Amino acid sequence: MSKRILTFMLVLLVSQASHAQFTVWSDGSPRAQMNAVQALQQMQQRADQAYSDGDYKMAYRLYQKMTKIGDNFSQFRIATMYEEGLYLPQDLVQAYAWSYLAAEVGRKQYMDYHESIKAKLAPEQLPQARSAASLLVQQKGIFANMVKSDEMLREALKNCTGSRVGNRCDAISSISFNCSAANELEGNLDCLRLGSLGLTSIAAQPADIRKLQISLRDFIDQYQPGQVELGDFELIDD
Repeated sequence: MSKRILTFMLVLLVSQASHAQFTVWSDGSPRAQMNAVQALQQMQQRADQAYSDGDYKMAYRLYQKMTKIGDNFSQFRIATMYEEGLYLPQDLVQAYAWSYLAAEVGRKQYMDYHESIKAKLAPEQLPQARSAASLLVQQKGIFANMVKSDEMLREALKNCTGSRVGNRCDAISSISFNCSAANELEGNLDCLRLGSLGLTSIAAQPADIRKLQISLRDFIDQYQPGQVELGDFELIDD
């Protein structure tokens, strides 16, 4: 299973940097709107700054939102907040669950951190911790996010206009996903999820979107867990 996860993650890491630019409106003038990648980056920066400033309430709110799109650093950060009792009540069971969720991607830093939390738990706490981790994986894990991403792309592409060379999606821009550059606004989950897939907008590269859909569905079809259980993972020996 870990090999399939890592293969899919490599697909998502293909750089889209050459397409990272502000959306230009039909009258040629840029407005206060961000593409999806930029909106996600701004959100990450705001969360990190809030954490650095000690505004843990704000940091938690932003990190929590990003955990819904599978942002592993946000999952890791919430685990540390539970461990240290920063804004959240100190709770090693929840720290274990969130650290496991972060470690699902297989990154050594997160796996080592998860092991450090596990070592702090009493044996009688492990069943509860594993149950909490299993629930988080079902709700926010890699498989769950692949399904949600596929559904989002499929729904967005319904609005594409046809042409002799295929669907162009020219009429759909990042504005459809509420990607705002205003500091007081945040991209909604669709916008942030689009950015997490490395796409600037639905209009950016339709061919890339089609390839991404194929990869998503291939991953989903191969995995087919029904319900994810901790024992299915080879990444962490729990």
